[in-house]
Amino acid sequence: MLEARGRLLLTVALGLVGAGLLLGVPGAVLAGVVLLIAMLLEIQRIRAALAPMLPPCGVTATLAVDRDAEDTEIQRGVTHRVNAPIRLRLQLQVPMAFDGLRIDLQKWWTSAGLELSDSSRRSLFLRHSGTRVALLVQPKLAAVHRILGVQARLTDAMGLLGADVFLPCPCELAVLPRSLPLDLRRLAETRRMSPRPSGSSIPDRVPGAGDDLRELREHVAGDPFKHIAWKASAARGRLMSRSFERERTRALYTVLDAGATMRDGQPGHGALDQAMDLVHSLAEACARSHDPFGLALVDGRVVDRRPVLEGLAALRDADRALLDLRRAVAEDLTPMLDDELVATVADYLTAVERLALPPLDGTPEAQLRRRQRVVMAAMARLPERERSPLLRGPEPAQRQDLAILRRYCRAMELTLPYRPGLAPADRVAGLVAGLRAAAMARKGPFAIVLVSDFRKLSQACEPLWKACAAVRVQGHRVLAVTLREADDRGVVDGLADPEEIDAARGLLRSDAAARQVALDELADGFRKVGATFLADPDPQTLVTLWRHA
Repeated sequence: MLEARGRLLLTVALGLVGAGLLLGVPGAVLAGVVLLIAMLLEIQRIRAALAPMLPPCGVTATLAVDRDAEDTEIQRGVTHRVNAPIRLRLQLQVPMAFDGLRIDLQKWWTSAGLELSDSSRRSLFLRHSGTRVALLVQPKLAAVHRILGVQARLTDAMGLLGADVFLPCPCELAVLPRSLPLDLRRLAETRRMSPRPSGSSIPDRVPGAGDDLRELREHVAGDPFKHIAWKASAARGRLMSRSFERERTRALYTVLDAGATMRDGQPGHGALDQAMDLVHSLAEACARSHDPFGLALVDGRVVDRRPVLEGLAALRDADRALLDLRRAVAEDLTPMLDDELVATVADYLTAVERLALPPLDGTPEAQLRRRQRVVMAAMARLPERERSPLLRGPEPAQRQDLAILRRYCRAMELTLPYRPGLAPADRVAGLVAGLRAAAMARKGPFAIVLVSDFRKLSQACEPLWKACAAVRVQGHRVLAVTLREADDRGVVDGLADPEEIDAARGLLRSDAAARQVALDELADGFRKVGATFLADPDPQTLVTLWRHA
């Protein structure tokens, strides 16, 4: 616990006392005693600061977004974007008795995809009046990022005594995907005489130049003369006009494949990242034009389905579904043995929360006590959202104790291993289920956007094409979008041997040729059922395809 400087001063003080006593020099003895008393008082002060019943070192740390930063456009907003820097403010408070302690910030505990600048590792002196530290973070992924705390080294002002401490300062940052320049006003309108959807899929009606009478109202300046209802005007003694309605023409429904193959690639550049950008941009464009928007996330089944909403409500609902997409904890999506899940949560509680768990001695009773302690500790630390059934959504496990642990993993950003990729037939079944969900949703007919990487699906898409033909008969339009796989440009850049570079380039060309053959087969199949297929879309020309679909 003593630093090198403390050990040196202790050696000097003891040497002065010993030399003074042997040589009979009172001044040396006095100097040595003064040094020993000063060191003893300093050690007692630091030990009091590190008492177990007090917060770590008596220091309280709070971390929040710095809304007063000069770069106003991002910081004054409510949300954050991928690759947009975020300024944070770390506030440290210490009791008066421990004023002047030195702290070295060493390691930050954060979720994956969040990078902190070099200024996050610094040394500073704590003041009773408060110490403020500015940090700069840059998110690489669209997700709900969480900063747990910082590992630090605490020393006294004299540099004599030191200890490793962990300062908890939890902070959540909701980082939205990128916004692409999409304009839904260029969408082709659904024809008035198109076949009506069946079941509960009822077309949405809005005021406009249509053929159906909406209401009778008072005549106002600008109403067409031919819309005046003369009989109603004579009966009521004032001019009345007829108001008509039309079916809404730009309702949008997105079916997003969120399977294991979509999650491959470099963080921030994979197929799922591009899909999240596209879905968010479509929802944002619908919110600007007040067009209905619905969303279904599929992976062998419909993992999450959001109702068809309009305006900002649709955008907020879609963004929440996209951000929760990275925090998958359901049993069928992240299969784990019970003991593995308990061990994962126990390791986190021990390392970060500094929780003392019962030791394991190999007996079933000890394992049961430890498991109960882990579940109770996780339940006590759940945030409010994970406690409310209306906010947290369906339970991720059937057993109550495992559901608590999985909700805790979701809240604390503990990444659980996602299941391996499904068979092509199972993946196609999930896409078909998403199309059926769109067909049964209200406020249709829809322009359905089917987003997936379609990896190795070209030979198993017959049920998908039949489902596309069925929804086309109901009046829906279908656009299938396949996204580029993980960026392979870094493979060649990391090689130095010319022969290895040539071999890598040959493999890349071979993969590109095979992929192009699969894309051609998919495009031919979708074209036969009246759907449009788009590979690696350009955001500038994405929506214009509906004009000729």
